[in-house]
Amino acid sequence: MTVVLASVAFWAPVTYRLLGDDGQPETVQGRARYKRLKTSERRALDRRLRANRLTPDLRVAIRKQLDDQDSVFTPRERTEIEADLTAEPITDEQFLEATLVDWDFKDKTGQAIMYAPAAVRELCEDWDGFEAALVRGYTDAQQALLKPQEQEKNSEGPSATGS
Repeated sequence: MTVVLASVAFWAPVTYRLLGDDGQPETVQGRARYKRLKTSERRALDRRLRANRLTPDLRVAIRKQLDDQDSVFTPRERTEIEADLTAEPITDEQFLEATLVDWDFKDKTGQAIMYAPAAVRELCEDWDGFEAALVRGYTDAQQALLKPQEQEKNSEGPSATGS
């Protein structure tokens, strides 16, 4: 049985800052549409993102902890850590190939910049940092999902006196 709760993709704001023609920072604002990932796809993507942060020294330290006889990791934790250690890091380009499906950006003249994989590659090459801004648009949107949960978790319960 298939239950549809949301569309297959979502829009998120993207802000890109660059050095303008007059030497002052300029902000380009638009939005990008990202594929809504299945749970297994998101977990695989998250694992590859975590692999990006595992420096060789950190990998050695983690491996040492795993191999320690006094290790307190549960079998499930051990399996997850092993999977993180063997995951292939992901580049911003690969990330966008897996998630980006459309965008809404305009050039300086107000003309829409048509979305196409070739346009993504061209603009990411021409506008240094644009690729990272597109990735940040996705990750910021995902982080926004956690904010209400964090606020609820960290907020105090209602007062017993109502004041």
